[in-house]
Amino acid sequence: MWNKCLNTFSLILLTLLLSAPASANDEPVVYSSGAELFGIPFNDLSKEKFEEHLAKIGLEPYPSYREGIANYSLGASGILGIKELTVIYNRYQYVERATMSGVVESAELRAKLGHLLEGKYGPPSIGFVRDGYGRARWMLSDGTEIELRNTTFDVSVSYIDHVPRRASASGRIDVEALLRRSQ
Repeated sequence: MWNKCLNTFSLILLTLLLSAPASANDEPVVYSSGAELFGIPFNDLSKEKFEEHLAKIGLEPYPSYREGIANYSLGASGILGIKELTVIYNRYQYVERATMSGVVESAELRAKLGHLLEGKYGPPSIGFVRDGYGRARWMLSDGTEIELRNTTFDVSVSYIDHVPRRASASGRIDVEALLRRSQ
């Protein structure tokens, strides 16, 4: 008797679940598998391509006296309140790290920043984002990482390429050059 009631209940529950209309929330959420900065993929991003893209959107570097580092102003109001971009290039002219930072006093803008990153990249791999605020890291499958520091007015978002492209040898041996070298 008990088994018959349990089977009937299971059948009714299964029928209700299958006949329930699917809502928009039932669709799987797809997050980005690679970091994008200003609309271009961040993985293996060359200095030439990055600077060309930044020039198209009206950003020009201001003088930096350290080799391999470029600084940009993101305007008087910035991007969600963040007003500075610092880019570090490796010796092969590929981006290793790009950090946007600034003092953001608007709680609304700070919350939007956290929500934007969480909406694009999903829940963080390390750390937390609550109501848009937090300290978090997203480790992405393309070898890039995004780090958010948004617990005080001093806010930063860092894009990191752990294995930026490097110049590689051609694989060919120049026998004549070796012969000249040995003489």
